Amino acid sequence: MKFSIDELAKNNRSSLGNDVNITVFRLIRFMDLERYLGKAANNIFYECGKTLGRDLNINSIDELVKFCKVYKIGRAEIVSEDPLRIRIYECITCSGLPNVGEPLCYFEGGFIAGCLEKILNKRVRAKETHCAGLGNEFCEFEIKIL
Repeated sequence: MKFSIDELAKNNRSSLGNDVNITVFRLIRFMDLERYLGKAANNIFYECGKTLGRDLNINSIDELVKFCKVYKIGRAEIVSEDPLRIRIYECITCSGLPNVGEPLCYFEGGFIAGCLEKILNKRVRAKETHCAGLGNEFCEFEIKIL
């Protein structure tokens, strides 16, 4: 089943509105999928994010930053151009979570990689180097053009 972002964004919830509490996202992310798929869930989230990023009509890094803010993925900024590093504050996946000794934001990394693949028309890999799961106050992704 495939829907456009416009179809997914339609809001017929007259009393509840369009927003969903971050807890719902995190319950799905960390409890349900990891329970059934183990660490394979991380790869699935990365690939889902990558597919979403490629399929959206995002044509510049500025549009990527704006999309992250509008859809509350987090506040994204470019912190380095060579190598390209993108930082996300208030990340939907991990902001406020404890240090668990590993990065957590596979969806965001895949999303960034997918958007950049569309923008640059090249294969891209995003590796998370900073995360609340590693004890950091932000997420940071190092971008590698393949």
